[in-house]
Formats: sequence, structure tokens, C-alpha cells
Amino acid sequence: MSVVVASFRSRVVLDASLAALLPQCADRDVELIVARADEPRALAALAAAYPTIRVVPCAPGADIPRLRGAGLAAAGGELVALTEDHCVADARWVSVLRQYLDGPADVVGGGMDNARTARALDWGAFFAEYGFFGATAAPAGDVADAMLLTGANVAYRRRVVADVARWMSAGAWENVVHDRLRARGASLAFAPEARVAQNLQYGFSAFIADRYQHGRDYARVRLAETSSTSRWGRLATIPLLPPILAWRVARRARRGDRSRAFARALPFTMAFLTAWAAGELVGYLHGPAR
Repeated sequence: MSVVVASFRSRVVLDASLAALLPQCADRDVELIVARADEPRALAALAAAYPTIRVVPCAPGADIPRLRGAGLAAAGGELVALTEDHCVADARWVSVLRQYLDGPADVVGGGMDNARTARALDWGAFFAEYGFFGATAAPAGDVADAMLLTGANVAYRRRVVADVARWMSAGAWENVVHDRLRARGASLAFAPEARVAQNLQYGFSAFIADRYQHGRDYARVRLAETSSTSRWGRLATIPLLPPILAWRVARRARRGDRSRAFARALPFTMAFLTAWAAGELVGYLHGPAR
């Protein structure tokens, strides 16, 4: 098995992620790879600090899909798990993913937790980005909804890794990748016990910009992947998007006993979901991505 960490954030965040992964990878003879966007000197320092880890150098400014693609392309395992540097894996993460991939599933996604619980802002960012992927988002087992699987906590069987690596290296986000796999007949599963916790403290303005950009890119890729005849219908539903998404996240928060945290963070969550919707609006107006 291989574990790939897509990384471009601070070394402090990455070190926390690796501290959680190193013991379980060493115990289970798992190849650990960090695909990192950084300067050559910083990459050399990282390799020297972690001699048992394979560092895949990526150019500064490389986006998350391309970091994922570079790491997946370098992985040699029959099973390949994927996470990000701002995620701290549960102690059983590797073993649970391996257990699920012993079954028929080609792709297994795990549940997301929040390690930053002190500020309502960080809860709002968590709910806006990972509220759909909470550890109680769905029962364990096969799923039809590719949107339940996040690229921050997912694993693939070797037979799909080459395609996933190629698509991600071309800039595809996980929703596109998983939809393509499902269309080919690949089986998807959800493993709520395979948990990672997001461990990043957010800035309000920066995360607003992040959600806007992701919403815009999502819309343009969605138009490129599917028929453009529904473009104007999608535009018409944009005003309904923030309350609909918030309602869906609220339902998942209730299942996970996070209703109080959701209520506390609701103004931030709505602001971030609205930024996403604004990005989708602009993306649909611009048209399909090339």
C-alpha cells in the first residue's frame, strides 16, 4: 500500500500530518509519499528531515489536483490512499482503508472530522468544505453518490490509479474523477471509520476567495463534462444553492451530534456557501472550461 500526501501549506501543518501517518505506515510496511510544491532548498530540507519518506518535488504554485496526480503517478502500491497536508489521520486510518479495499470497491472514501473546534470561523469553513463528508454522512458500504468522497480522504485500487493520476495531473478535481470512474462501472464505497481531521486555521477573506474560485471552476468543468443544454437552468437555481446546501449540511451535522457547532458557525457557513454560489454563477456565465 502507498499513502500520498498532497502538500503546499506550511511545514508546521505538514509535520502534524506526518506525525500521525508515520507510525501506522511503518507498522504496516506502507510507502509514504509527499508530493510537495516548494522551492528546491525547502524540498531538500524536507527529505533530510524525513529519510523514510519519498518526496516528489512539484513546482511552487502547483494546485491540489496536480499535486495529487504527481503523488499518485509515483506510488507503487497495489492500494493507494490520498490525503492532504492539513489533515491529521486517525490511528486506524490505514488499516480501515485497507480492510475496505479488500472487498469489491475500486474507490473508498473516509469520514472527515474537525481538529479546529475553538473558533466559529473554523467550524464554518469545515462545514462549508467538508460538511458533506462527515463521519456520519452515510452508512458504511457501497454508495452511488460520488459527491460523498473527498480527495482529502480517499483510496484507490491499482486498476484505477493510472487513470486517476492522469486526470488529476490535468487539473481534474475529485468530483470529476469519481464521476468518470462511476460512469465506467467502478464501484465506490464509504468508510466512516477511516477518519481524518482537518487541521487548518482559516482567514475569512482568504476562504471566501477560495470558495469563490472553487465554485467557478466546478461550474466550468461541470459544463465541459456534461451537456451544455442545462446551463441556463443551472443558472436559474443559483439563488437557491446556499440555503439548500446549508440544509443538507445541517442534516449531516445532526447525525454527528454537531448541531450546536453548526448553529454557532451558521453565519460563516452561509457566507462561504454564498461565495461558492457566486463562483458557480460566474462559471456558468463564462461557459465550459477548455
